[in-house]
Amino acid sequence: MASGSHAQSTLPNAPLPETSTRQTPKHRFEGHQSSIKSFVFLHDSVHIVSGSLDGTMRKWDCDTGLLVGEPWKGKGRGIWVLALSPDGITIACGREDGSVQRWNTDGEMIEGVWMGHSGNVRSLSWSPTGSHLASGCKDGTILIRKAESGEVAVGPIKTNQHLVYSVAYSPSGDRIASGGLNGTICIWDSNTGKLLVGPIEDLGATVTSVVWSSDGSKLYSASDELARVFDSVSGTLLHGFPHNDPLWSVALSPKHNVLACVGDEGAAQLWDTESYEPLGHPFRQDSGASHYFVSLSPDGRYLACGGNDKKVTLWFVHDIAPQLALSCLDVSTLTFTHRPAHRTIIGRCYRVSGR
Repeated sequence: MASGSHAQSTLPNAPLPETSTRQTPKHRFEGHQSSIKSFVFLHDSVHIVSGSLDGTMRKWDCDTGLLVGEPWKGKGRGIWVLALSPDGITIACGREDGSVQRWNTDGEMIEGVWMGHSGNVRSLSWSPTGSHLASGCKDGTILIRKAESGEVAVGPIKTNQHLVYSVAYSPSGDRIASGGLNGTICIWDSNTGKLLVGPIEDLGATVTSVVWSSDGSKLYSASDELARVFDSVSGTLLHGFPHNDPLWSVALSPKHNVLACVGDEGAAQLWDTESYEPLGHPFRQDSGASHYFVSLSPDGRYLACGGNDKKVTLWFVHDIAPQLALSCLDVSTLTFTHRPAHRTIIGRCYRVSGR
């Protein structure tokens, strides 16, 4: 078994300035009756499906801000986590009773509810090919199932993390990272369940979120007031991103070198993953609600957060960090007419068309 490692490295100890901008969200999706722990952007970057401790899922339209259809209701009590399959067709749902359900994106539950955990399912992650689904549980175990049948292929992996708050498949699919209640990170062989790296210790508090870089060389995490980035092979701490409040969730933009961090008191901050510098300003909800989950749309345009205010709040990324929209604008390639131009953000660039 891999030996443990400690996250001892020079970390920035200066928190972000208390000054923050009050950004105006594009939409606030309201309707859930309890905290929102997870949601997914669909592949069209237009729709979001949210899951709540009220036991329901809801589909939202990012263009109109409206609920699509009726709430999706299923058995198993509160929803702790959702995960969208790589092909964008299936949403896995982890519930309080230890079950894992699968739904299509129109709100129809797929036959067959998977049991096997003895506590609520706190985390889910699909393998890159969509052939397997990993689930982390309050009982401290990880199960890796065949997605087609629900048969357990690996596990239960006994992590000794007390509660597996977060799991994430590596981009290559051969490793799974887990973050635990005991403030550790472990990296496992997804084919055998063998511990490869860690436990990485001294992370201050529960590791509530882990996410891999697109090339699999780095692993980002949220715990206490720091987001951290590690070398995924050695477990060496590379950098820490300081915040003024405890963090709950981190996410990487699919279009920019950007890390999004959210946490208590509604704080949210974007960071450049290459320079380690903050992008834009910290911004907070007027209500000061805690954000439990953050995600960016596949096209990189939107950032959304959900939390204990029972809402999903949606922003344009370029409203938070305007430099992302302008960083690759090449004016020489643009053709203007005498008519006003309608600008649409595509990744880091403007696409300009008359209207």
